[in-house]
Amino acid sequence: MNELNELLALLQVFKTPSYDKLPEIDLYMDQVLTYIKKHLPPFKESDKDILTASMINNYVKDNVIKNPVDKKYDKEAIASLIMVANLKRVMPIQDIKSILANPSEIEQLYTVYQRNLDVVIQSMLNMEKALTSDEAVTKVALELAIDASVKAYFAHMMLSKDTETNKEKKKKDKEKNTTE
Repeated sequence: MNELNELLALLQVFKTPSYDKLPEIDLYMDQVLTYIKKHLPPFKESDKDILTASMINNYVKDNVIKNPVDKKYDKEAIASLIMVANLKRVMPIQDIKSILANPSEIEQLYTVYQRNLDVVIQSMLNMEKALTSDEAVTKVALELAIDASVKAYFAHMMLSKDTETNKEKKKKDKEKNTTE
């Protein structure tokens, strides 16, 4: 129970930076890692390496985030990485890549992310009163796990369907172009 109370205390002071509060100047890799780790929701000690330089390099190679310019990451890349670091615990990277596919939407997506994360954290803090015994903690943990599981699965299916629809459209466009 003590560990749970510590987490709730950390959540109480945590606030996701809004998009306009993200750095205006581009940052080098080590600066990005430091900044992002300070602005993620509190994690367990074992999650301290939730984001590393090699992970970021892989996300760039896989086109999950855009390429740095002169080894510097801009505001959009930082917003994308904050979302990736948090969402990858519940979603496959390919699904996150689908969400972040349109660079012109990153600011809007980050704003939705930030707003919803703040709402979820507040609901977790409101739940504190229900956590009065180990039995209650177990029940609430099960409810949260089921909720997360169903929502993650549903999000995955929505994104998979979208990906399949896009593949079919590209295939039809390709067939149409080859017959002309």
